[in-house]
Amino acid sequence: MNLSNRMLMAAAICCALCILLSSIAIGANEIAFSHIDPDNLLGLCQEIYYTIASWAFLLYDLLHIFVIIIFALVLAQTFSWEAWMGGGASVISSLADISSLSVNLFLLTATLRAIAEGKATGLVTPEAGYDVICSTLDFAQASFGLVGTLFLATAAIKASGQAKVAGWFLLVGLPISFLQIGEVGMHAPWTAVLDRWVTPIDEIIQQIVIGLALCAILNRSLKARDRKGEEVVAGAARAASVH
Repeated sequence: MNLSNRMLMAAAICCALCILLSSIAIGANEIAFSHIDPDNLLGLCQEIYYTIASWAFLLYDLLHIFVIIIFALVLAQTFSWEAWMGGGASVISSLADISSLSVNLFLLTATLRAIAEGKATGLVTPEAGYDVICSTLDFAQASFGLVGTLFLATAAIKASGQAKVAGWFLLVGLPISFLQIGEVGMHAPWTAVLDRWVTPIDEIIQQIVIGLALCAILNRSLKARDRKGEEVVAGAARAASVH
């Protein structure tokens, strides 16, 4: 499947937006946690910076899905089954993360805010039930993310140029996926560091290398189009000279 230059350019722009959103989310989270203890969910639900971080991560996942689909389609032109497996698993991973964020943003946060305002919710300990749901979704996100990263990295490494570099970066980040699986449901200092810093920074690096790979592919496509145009013009000129 040949992708248009506009699609490649749109994916590269989305990579840049993903980097921006991740940076905003990291900064907003740190501001929120400087005011309120990370374990104080009741306080965090009323913190505007915590809400901004959640929205930034949610928008990141939506754009990330588009980037992964385009990157997988590019790789599928040569390395079909690895790219399809990696792209499909990565999309499912992002959808699971979107679901987990949505539960926190639209259900848990709303319930805790209602409790803080003294409104009846019908739930005595809402954190417990939502924590089970989010842990299940987080496990799905981490598991499919591991599979997706592995197969996308395999397909990218078999490619050439900047795509191969992106593949090696994806492969280097694979241990973080194992840590994400192991930390599901845990609330320890090292898991907080993993969630707040290691994972977002790893995502930023991945977006940078994928964006560079897409830009390199776009550049090759534009050069190939220019050469084809020059050949057509040269052919027309030769035909005109013969006549």
